[in-house]
Amino acid sequence: MIAARVLLLLISAANVASFTMPKTRVAASSRPSASSSTTIHKQYSTSTDVELDEVQSTSSSDEPSNATRRTILQSALLAPIAMASQPSFASDKPPPIVPLVTTAKRLRSVPLFTIVDGDGVPFHTYDKDSAGGFGYFFTSYTSATYVLDDAKAAFAKAVTDAEKNKETSEGAIGEDGTGEVPDAWGKAQIVTLPLDVVMQLSVKKTSSVAVNGKGKTFSTYYQVIPSTEDLNAALRIENGPRYSERGRVPLFYVDGLTIPSPDGSGDVADPVYFRIKDLTAEWTKQNPGKDIPQIKVRELTETFRAMIRPGGKDTSVLNLVFVPIAESVDKAKSSPRSYKLGEMILTK
Repeated sequence: MIAARVLLLLISAANVASFTMPKTRVAASSRPSASSSTTIHKQYSTSTDVELDEVQSTSSSDEPSNATRRTILQSALLAPIAMASQPSFASDKPPPIVPLVTTAKRLRSVPLFTIVDGDGVPFHTYDKDSAGGFGYFFTSYTSATYVLDDAKAAFAKAVTDAEKNKETSEGAIGEDGTGEVPDAWGKAQIVTLPLDVVMQLSVKKTSSVAVNGKGKTFSTYYQVIPSTEDLNAALRIENGPRYSERGRVPLFYVDGLTIPSPDGSGDVADPVYFRIKDLTAEWTKQNPGKDIPQIKVRELTETFRAMIRPGGKDTSVLNLVFVPIAESVDKAKSSPRSYKLGEMILTK
């Protein structure tokens, strides 16, 4: 089926052997209304306050102009970092080792890319084991482009074949196996979101309405997809199964390598890199003619959790900074930034 081909393209983009399913589930009370959604945009603000995003809320009862408002992201979706605006912590929860607002700022400089339709509704793939939809964010614009181009080509071919055979394209969604996938790939586009928003989505319980699923609500899961090259590099460095699991993102570093802190304080920071070649380039720049020491690797989600965990004791994250891929930063400057939370186009 058309939708199945699109799913295979997204899955093959990860190019890893096995699948790790998140164990979280969404309570019915936390599910968003089918008549409303949240659009995130203007995410690369240079502001240093806690107001992370400007959001636009829309609903079926709004006037055509759709009122907009400024808000701090303190919803159930984006609580971990947004709650940094609170002046104090609950008495039974000590603060994290890195202030939450500092973690947000460090992550915010890293752009990720995903695929949405012309209205900013993201494409998710249906997983029967979790009965939910998976959304993917790519560290590389090139990877997102590859998936989008191939998906469009496969969709166009499937439509042509269906017309020749007088078949109806369909995508089995949910328990009843019904629901058509609209021809949204023709207007599909690549948009960018900052890493702080994506990491919050990846660790929270969320759900979305499938716009092509008769208003049905599904649990949603989010994963960051690194390049195959860097996954293979991580597998060579760490001889274990961790980086064979989809959703694992390697961060490369060398003990003792520092860079000026991006906060302008004059201090130094411990950089981690999404691409191993960026790490080696920085080492060579600072140490011309010297062999690079042993390259080590740590995992993105584990690092994020160590930074936000109440009472965390992992001192290795104290001065950690995330170095974005330079090409991704350049592409993000000209990429659309409209992404609707609470809605999705679900493909199988």
